[in-house]
Amino acid sequence: MTRDDLLQPGLNGAFVRDGFGALPAPVAPLYATLAGQRLAVKDVFDIERLTTGGGNPEWAALQPCATVTAPAVRLLLDHGAQWAGKTVTDELTYSLAGINAHYGTPRNPADAGRLPGGSSSGSAVAVAAGHADIGLGTDCGGSIRLPASYCGIWGMRPTHGRIAPNGCVTLAHSFDTVGWFARDGALLADVFSVLAHSTPQPVSTDAQLYVPEVVLPLLHEAVNTAFGRTIEALSDGFALKLLPAGLRPDAWAQAFRVLQAAEVAQQHGRWALDHIGSFGADVRARMEAAVRVTAADVHAAQRVRVEAVRELARVFDRPDTYVLMPTLPWIAPRLDASRETVDEVRARSQQMLCMAGLAGLPQVNMPWTTFEGAPLGLSVMGARGADEGVLSIARAVHAMLAA
Repeated sequence: MTRDDLLQPGLNGAFVRDGFGALPAPVAPLYATLAGQRLAVKDVFDIERLTTGGGNPEWAALQPCATVTAPAVRLLLDHGAQWAGKTVTDELTYSLAGINAHYGTPRNPADAGRLPGGSSSGSAVAVAAGHADIGLGTDCGGSIRLPASYCGIWGMRPTHGRIAPNGCVTLAHSFDTVGWFARDGALLADVFSVLAHSTPQPVSTDAQLYVPEVVLPLLHEAVNTAFGRTIEALSDGFALKLLPAGLRPDAWAQAFRVLQAAEVAQQHGRWALDHIGSFGADVRARMEAAVRVTAADVHAAQRVRVEAVRELARVFDRPDTYVLMPTLPWIAPRLDASRETVDEVRARSQQMLCMAGLAGLPQVNMPWTTFEGAPLGLSVMGARGADEGVLSIARAVHAMLAA
């Protein structure tokens, strides 16, 4: 079987052939909130009468056709979204690169010479390329926020557990969230309102933005300079403060990797070892490492996670407090980057992405700026349950920078 047998051609490599086009079980929308908005769905969500492929053909071959559509997808369709198709995912979502050994790499519309980011690669590319208006995906270790940054679009990871994950293949259950992409902040917020049964929240006049000092050394020099200009530009509209050292992104990222791997092994380890030859080299190496994680490793990592949760809770102890930072240290690696380079970028990026993951916090990536012609996003992160505030602050920040 070739890549062309698996992909719907001519759409930046974003869609898998099975699931492209008309929804197998059409429904009349109950509401018009999202009327006319085209919906692309990562191939980890169950869709009635379709197989959930998970980015791996051997996995897909063993799955029955779904009998029920995942609640997140059904809600969006009920509110008027129009089915566009299922999109490519990294294998079982265990990657941030956007490379799939079977389906290939969806083409990043913002810079065709660079990776799109994953694991929600197809959904991000579908939105960035204009093939869809909403791209539904999942975020475990950054699988919404990173490709949103790489592709120059909006992306949201909500509070862990805020959106029902039923009918979705998860990678690591205590980290995975439903997430989504859009090309504008208003639609991103509309999707949240539908999925969370929520109403928009105005920007608080008491909002406080913290810039985490510990993140600054992680940034590429050019990003650091640009971020300094951004902080200055926002100072007239927001109360901005430097968050003193106290966060430990290096130790937290390592704890995240251990705990994620342990949960991956718990859910998928036996199947992965029995089918280890079906994985691409990068995911295969991660699966093999995951099953070697020990109970002692997990115990030590859980202690670090508790520390991270407590430290971040102190950051957000005051109401209407948010963290502002570049989403990632640098732009997407080039397509011809070595595996070692891609892995190194992944490790550095995790130091910035792990905070929301470890503590289950909401985070929104917004389009920000470009370097070498490639986009990099800016993020707003907030306390657990402060999703509405995070969305309103992110949209206000974006509007102020665009003025």
